[in-house]
Amino acid sequence: MIASLIIAVVVIIAIVILYNQIIANLNRAKRAWSDVITYEKLKQDVIPQLSELTENFKEFESDFIQKVTALRESIDDLDEDKIDVEALAQVETKSKAVFSSFKATAESYPELGATKIVQELMDEISDKNENVAAAITIYNRSVEHFNNSIEMIPYNLVNSAFAKKEPLLNFHQSGTVESYDYKPNF
Repeated sequence: MIASLIIAVVVIIAIVILYNQIIANLNRAKRAWSDVITYEKLKQDVIPQLSELTENFKEFESDFIQKVTALRESIDDLDEDKIDVEALAQVETKSKAVFSSFKATAESYPELGATKIVQELMDEISDKNENVAAAITIYNRSVEHFNNSIEMIPYNLVNSAFAKKEPLLNFHQSGTVESYDYKPNF
């Protein structure tokens, strides 16, 4: 009888520990997602400066402003509380369009491209994009860790009985993975 009680207590403690690890892994992934969103929103600090610089180049301005507006709206739609990798992919696509369009304009107009302000903005954009990329890498690792914790034995037993958490999606930029010829044989 005492042995049965000890076994029951050990099983209950193990279940609680495994459950708490699942929740901790989910919270880690959520925090990593929040960091991605924060870095994405920091890109908005650069956008008004880009618009101001291109004001003198009227034929470029309307197309650029449309792209900037679309980017701002997409960034505003990102939600720290809801993991939506498709929305993030849209932001990344629009972000690349805005910043490559700006870079092309700076190259087309030597007087614009040669200014110190443009070079500083290009460096700032590059830094912000690197921060986003690093945050996405951390997010993807957190997702992998969480997904492993709900799919591997004995965690999957605790998850299916108590936590009932669904796997999260990793983020990958469209066109990056698809462009590789090699496909691993998982």
